[in-house]
Amino acid sequence: MRARIERHIEQRTLMLSGVSHDLRTPVTRMKLALSLMPEDDEVRALRRDVDEMQRMLDAFLGFALIDATETQEPVDPVALAERIVTRAQGEGADVKLELEGPRSDVALRPLGIERALENLIGNAQRYGSRVIVGVSLAPHKLRFRVEDDGPGIPEDERETAMRPFARLDPARNLDRGGNVGLGLAIVSDIAVQHGGALRLGESARLGGLQADLVLPR
Repeated sequence: MRARIERHIEQRTLMLSGVSHDLRTPVTRMKLALSLMPEDDEVRALRRDVDEMQRMLDAFLGFALIDATETQEPVDPVALAERIVTRAQGEGADVKLELEGPRSDVALRPLGIERALENLIGNAQRYGSRVIVGVSLAPHKLRFRVEDDGPGIPEDERETAMRPFARLDPARNLDRGGNVGLGLAIVSDIAVQHGGALRLGESARLGGLQADLVLPR
């Protein structure tokens, strides 16, 4: 059963990435044609539409290219989180890292987890001014927690927020690249690939969104 599921995921990934990649060629031609046309209000409006199509395709391709076949390897989750937080701090973000429990390697798909954390931290930065990233290692699970002081997500919308192409209140759309609706869906998919889950709640300390990426060891 596991082998069949993995084959299905791989086929889905190849199909979606192929479709998304093929669509980028005509979009590029459209952008080139518009750049050669005289500038007026209609051309500017069309250019905005094409740019939006490009952002949607990029987000969709990113979702399709989540590598479900990436090999798990021993990874220091603290070091991984430290790299991402340091990059965010280097860009001027108010991001703090907190550690809980012992420190040891865990079998992970490192590229997938790095992408998931970058997505969560990026979303937190976008909708809040303060971000706290926590790494907690217990005997049977690993938890990455990202909290912010933004508007959060109402309880009755949290499940919807993790679905692909979900559209939330404009005050907090959680797709980093625009109003496409793939931000949390990507994180949730990566969590499921590891046998874990993404859980959303309210931050008791900052009052905004609390996102827990929980993975079994």
